[in-house]
Amino acid sequence: MDAYLEGSDSIVSSGDDNTTPHIAFQLNRFNPGEPFANKHVPENALFASREFLDKMRSLYRANLDIPVLITGLPGCGKLTALLGMIPLCGAYVPSILDRGDSKLVNNLIYLKSLDEHNFPKILIYENLYVCNIALLTNNTEIMTYLEQIYKLARSRSIDASRKIFVICHIELCTHEQQRYITFMLDKINSTTSYILTTIHNNKIDKKIRTFCANLRFEYPSELEFAEIFKCNYSAIFEKKYITSYYMKKYWEIYRSNKWNIGRTVAQIKWLLSCQDISLERLKLDDNSGALLDNIVANFIKKKMKLGVLEGAMEIRRFVYTLLSINIDVVEFVQCLVRHLLTSRISATSKHKIIEKAGAFSASLPKINKELIALETFLYEVIYVVYSGGEDI
Repeated sequence: MDAYLEGSDSIVSSGDDNTTPHIAFQLNRFNPGEPFANKHVPENALFASREFLDKMRSLYRANLDIPVLITGLPGCGKLTALLGMIPLCGAYVPSILDRGDSKLVNNLIYLKSLDEHNFPKILIYENLYVCNIALLTNNTEIMTYLEQIYKLARSRSIDASRKIFVICHIELCTHEQQRYITFMLDKINSTTSYILTTIHNNKIDKKIRTFCANLRFEYPSELEFAEIFKCNYSAIFEKKYITSYYMKKYWEIYRSNKWNIGRTVAQIKWLLSCQDISLERLKLDDNSGALLDNIVANFIKKKMKLGVLEGAMEIRRFVYTLLSINIDVVEFVQCLVRHLLTSRISATSKHKIIEKAGAFSASLPKINKELIALETFLYEVIYVVYSGGEDI
């Protein structure tokens, strides 16, 4: 086992093998003072191009008089941006007269469930409703929630204020469910507005696209990204981490994550607090998988060892760290297998690892807790390597 660990990438530090990953980072999503921890997120903290925000501003100032369909990559910040700008909409909480001085809630984490027992996955604040189709478990539940949204849309508020419905990931709806959304749009009235989001515009019923104002989410340019990042973290990070050198590193991480801003910010925070991987020596500009490669190399060097219970707990902490920085489980396993297949372990062990990886991949669609499956897979692979290819 130890032979193939020699000559690991020099970017991996030689710290204590038993260093515990930062559990505090996993539990605390936001730093104190971070804009996205507040009820009201300022516009200049939103990770979106200024051009896209200007388009949303125009629609809001028109009081959302037509439905809107926003298309963008997974995790790019569509929902965060549209909610961040919604205080500009005159229909949003119209009872607050002095909108210039108001700090209306525009942060998803401060919305509450509509009904904890029957419809806990519809979030609400005043006359704003948000439903993420991706959180619904089956077609029956999706249809039930869509019918409830339509029922809410048809009921009038006491003050006759407009109800704003945000429905995310409508590409996950079946043809029948999308036809129902078409029916909802067809029955729209003067006190109802819809904002729909999707990651695949070509999977959306043509009639829905015809009904809506179609917008494509535009991520910020490198210059805009640097300005937005500084707005969010200048008061939180050390000054040296806000320099142009580090901004270039952050941009490359953002680009390698295919503009997934949640994953990018989580990985940046982790890297700045991690002693095992050097951000300064991490080369991302010509290799989008460099970060994952180095996480895997560090795991092999420092965690992938047979040992006592403490070692097993390190594996579990590592698995939950992957979750906290939004590393895709399948991508991690693929990268780990690639590293092991190019190592100096026996051919028998390599064949057994491929077999274990295939079984892991086949099990994923059938399980609810993929991290438990990953933890089990890692224990099995460690045993295979140390045993020379024998099964457990």
